[in-house]
Amino acid sequence: MPRPTQARGVSSDASQLASWYASVPAVTRAIVTATITTTIAARLRVISPFMLGLYWPLIWNKFHIWRLLTGFLIHKFNVNLFNTIMMFIMLYQYTADLERGEFAGRTADFAWFIVFCMGAMSAVTWLTQTMCLAEGVLMAVITLWSLHRQEQIVSFYFGFKFPARYLPYVTIALECVLDHGVIPYGMVYGWMAAHLYYYLSVDLPSQGGLNYIPTPQLFYRYIGQVRRANAQTTSSGSATTSNLYHQRPGGGHFWGTGRTMG
Repeated sequence: MPRPTQARGVSSDASQLASWYASVPAVTRAIVTATITTTIAARLRVISPFMLGLYWPLIWNKFHIWRLLTGFLIHKFNVNLFNTIMMFIMLYQYTADLERGEFAGRTADFAWFIVFCMGAMSAVTWLTQTMCLAEGVLMAVITLWSLHRQEQIVSFYFGFKFPARYLPYVTIALECVLDHGVIPYGMVYGWMAAHLYYYLSVDLPSQGGLNYIPTPQLFYRYIGQVRRANAQTTSSGSATTSNLYHQRPGGGHFWGTGRTMG
C-alpha cells in the first residue's frame, strides 16, 4: 500500500499533467492527440494500418469515408520508432507555436488552415496514391511557420543553425536520408499545400487582391473565434484589421523563438 506522501506525489503529478494538457491550444491538442493515438494503435496492430490509409479506390467503391481523416493521422509504419517519436515532438512544437503566435485568438482560422491543407493534399494523392500523410500535415505546419519567420535563426540537430526559411527543405532532406533515399512525397505535398495557402490568404491580399480562401462561417459558428488579448482598438473599441489577420514576414507580432531540435 503506497504511503500517503507517495499518493499525494502521484496525485500532484497527475494534476500537473492534466493542467498542462488543458493549456495546450485546442487545435494543437486535437491534432497531436489524434495523431499519436492513431499511429500507436496502428503500430500495435490494435487496428490494421491498411484500414486507415488514404486510399481512394476504397473511399469511392467501399465508402471508407473515415480514410479522409485517418489518412492524415497515421505516420508511415515502415520507419523506425525514433523517427516517429521525433515527428510527434515536432508536430507539437510547431503547431502549438503557430496557434499561440500568428493564430493567437483565431482558433477557427487555424483549423481552416489545417483542413485546407488536408484538402489540397487529398487532391494530389488522387493521382499518386500516397496513403500516410501525417508527415504532410507536419510539413504544412513547418512551412507556414517558416514563412512567417523567414530570417529567424533556428537550431536543428547537432547545433546546426540556419535561417528559418530553409527549415522545410532541411527537414525533407533529413527525412529522405533517414528513409534510405526514399523521397517523402507526403512532406512535399504538405509543403505545396502550405505555400498555396500562404499565397492565397497572405501574399495575394497584401498586393491588393482578394482572399480567395476565407475561413468558412461554419468554422466560426462551431469552433468560435476569440480576439487577441492585445489587439489594438479604434476609438469605437473595435479591433483593427491588421491585428486580426496574418502578419507579413519581417513584421508583426507573436513571432516566438527558434526551436532547438535534437
